[in-house]
Amino acid sequence: MKALTIIGFGPRGLYALERLVYHLAMRKQEINILVFESKTELGTGAAWNKDQPNSNLINITERALVDLPSRPKIVYRNTIIPQFPSYHQWCEFSQNELEPDTFPPRKKVGKYLSERANSIIDVLKSKSGFELFKTSIKSIDLENNKLALSSDNKVWKVDDVLLSIGHQSTKNSEQLNEWIEHSKSNTEIKVYENTYPVSLFKDIKNQTNISIGIRGFGLSLIDVMRYLTINDFGNFKITDDQTFETLYYKVKDQQLQIVPFSLDGLPLVPKPLNEHIDNWYKPTDEELEYFKTSITSVAQTSKNFNTIDFLIKPIAEISSRVFLDLGDKAVSHNYEKKEIESVVLNWLQNKDHQHPTLQNNNISTYNLIKSYIEMALGETKITLDYCVGQVWRHCQPTLYDAFSYANLKPEIIEDVIAQDEQSKRYSYGPPIESMQQLLALVDAGILNLNFVNNPDIELENHGWRLTNESQDRKNVNIMINSVLDSPKLLEVNSPLVTNLLQHDLISPIHSKLGIETDENAYVETENKKNKVNIAVLGRLAKGSVIGVDAILECFGSRIDNWAKAYSEKVSES
Repeated sequence: MKALTIIGFGPRGLYALERLVYHLAMRKQEINILVFESKTELGTGAAWNKDQPNSNLINITERALVDLPSRPKIVYRNTIIPQFPSYHQWCEFSQNELEPDTFPPRKKVGKYLSERANSIIDVLKSKSGFELFKTSIKSIDLENNKLALSSDNKVWKVDDVLLSIGHQSTKNSEQLNEWIEHSKSNTEIKVYENTYPVSLFKDIKNQTNISIGIRGFGLSLIDVMRYLTINDFGNFKITDDQTFETLYYKVKDQQLQIVPFSLDGLPLVPKPLNEHIDNWYKPTDEELEYFKTSITSVAQTSKNFNTIDFLIKPIAEISSRVFLDLGDKAVSHNYEKKEIESVVLNWLQNKDHQHPTLQNNNISTYNLIKSYIEMALGETKITLDYCVGQVWRHCQPTLYDAFSYANLKPEIIEDVIAQDEQSKRYSYGPPIESMQQLLALVDAGILNLNFVNNPDIELENHGWRLTNESQDRKNVNIMINSVLDSPKLLEVNSPLVTNLLQHDLISPIHSKLGIETDENAYVETENKKNKVNIAVLGRLAKGSVIGVDAILECFGSRIDNWAKAYSEKVSES
């Protein structure tokens, strides 16, 4: 009997197992299945674990989780795997289009994933032909057409492996290594290399007279900021239920300063308040179909393309139509559609491009955030960049589906991914409430935004000295790195991945991207004849696929494609 191993049992590994047994059951096939997961919780991965604090919120509207599907009843090996409800059914979600979108704690989604995972694992592990191991696989070797999987003290031999491991650690940057080395010279200063779990900061959460520098001005910063400030000294209070305007009240003085900084200093842009406002930016079905055709006609061709016009031109066309349809809700202008398209194209290719329809970034960070909050609330005139960012978000699922496994040269794939990453300041933006909390901390004198735009950073005896363009200085004695590494395969330093690279069982699609895989997620190697039975789903395949970080992509068609292809392969053998 064939043996398959799933390494990594977070949300993606969970859905892979569900679709696997579904397709095997449809074909009345049986195999031996081994699942390896080193973490205690099943189905959640690190991002959705149930032990994290309530202050870590999901970053996708709960409304959008309508696409997190149910599991049908499956009869596999004479065993009934029960039906499991969709996320919306499970939490009895109900909301009208004028109600504010909800962004619950991540642990709520984690509870759903955990219950769903245990409902299939509990059934399967009571039967033969299925085993679950709570351990880490450190290496995979090819031995006589079998894959030998090694933990610290045991070896398993199987026919196929699915790698569905999530975020992997990568080599530290020179800057981070320099800071870590510096922190060893003085016990009063400290560097935190990672943001998660935020409980890492438990020891400093209630310290007094403390200044903390945070490298990165993105979503992770918000989780850290909330965790550190909902403490014994103060908390947030919403003062206006309509706008989520927030006050940070102090019970007693802590003398805490948080100083974030990034390469461009630009803040995250909040998502629209509710479905009604969000619908202003929604492309029509015809526009999405046109967008998909524009992408697929290029992605699946063998022709040589040197630009990403096939992506940004349709985005510019759709965005200009949406912007003009906003009418007097948009900033006032007298431009025609073609002129707006031209501005969008220029802005997508150069974020410093200036135009009367675009938000002026040369105002204070505080006022910039305030301006975007008012746009998200529908209370001020919408700028073109805000409009494009929301249109991009609506187009993202289509892009992720249409562009994955593109035949284009790696440099063009890298450019598409870079453009999508750039959009995430808008498209992956936080809830309005998070940005109101950020402003409340500035008002309370806790969050200091004066050094946010690429300050000079010098090492000094008691920590670090930050200097901004105005030559203001600020000393911090703790540094937190909140920048999430991109999955550059050649930079990953986890034992399993480095082992696979050393044994030539995987190779990168591009020096700055992840593992090269085919449309069924199987690894592509230089020697096409020696096909290796290793499939990769998720973050490590970035480049072969895009959109790897979204929870809905963990329950998407790529996982089903792999499961279907695997069951067909079993039939043929």
